[in-house]
Amino acid sequence: MNTISKIKKALRDMSLKVCLKSREKLNPYFAPYRRKKLKRTDFTIISNNCWAGHVYRYYGLSYTTPTVGLFFFADDYLKFIKNLKHYINSDLHFIPLSESRHEKELRIQGGKSLACPIGVLDDIEIIFLHYKTEQEANTKWSRRKKRINWDNLYVKMSQMNGCSYEMMCEFDNLPYNNKFIFVRQKYGLKSEVVYESYENDNEITNDTNYFRKYINITNWLNGKPYRMY
Repeated sequence: MNTISKIKKALRDMSLKVCLKSREKLNPYFAPYRRKKLKRTDFTIISNNCWAGHVYRYYGLSYTTPTVGLFFFADDYLKFIKNLKHYINSDLHFIPLSESRHEKELRIQGGKSLACPIGVLDDIEIIFLHYKTEQEANTKWSRRKKRINWDNLYVKMSQMNGCSYEMMCEFDNLPYNNKFIFVRQKYGLKSEVVYESYENDNEITNDTNYFRKYINITNWLNGKPYRMY
């Protein structure tokens, strides 16, 4: 990465942090007005990372999904959503970083990825990035999975954490009525939403801060056209 690219990345990261902090502070004040625009508030969003949590806080709603404060690697996430009830009903246990199939990738990421709990459901791993202990992760996962509304399900994925073109195509063909995938460029997928500014990168590294710039979340949840382009 050359000097100009590094400067652009640093400025982008700084902008993302400012955006996130501002939104989180304003959410409690604007959430009641945002909720009024929703047809239903009993939706469950299954997400590959922390994105779902941001949406619930945006509307000031309780988490009715266990996919909050965590992330999946793309191959594990596809398995998860292809057989969702099986994995939701599987027992959660934990492993050390040294036993993770994704140890190499997690060490490259560094930071919280090196110390957070790593959960296992059958043959997939969940990286509980924003949890301090295994007990906390297990308690919140177990509590929140009971809140899933199987009759009002929404599914979101992103081109990140090892997500290949083949995986995106596989997601695009899954039989979920309400789903989309953030991608870094146009691929011609039915469910794609282009998340700009990552077209020169290998993948999207942050899809939580500017997500409303590319998708109208209220329209998505209300079953209306939701792309912003």
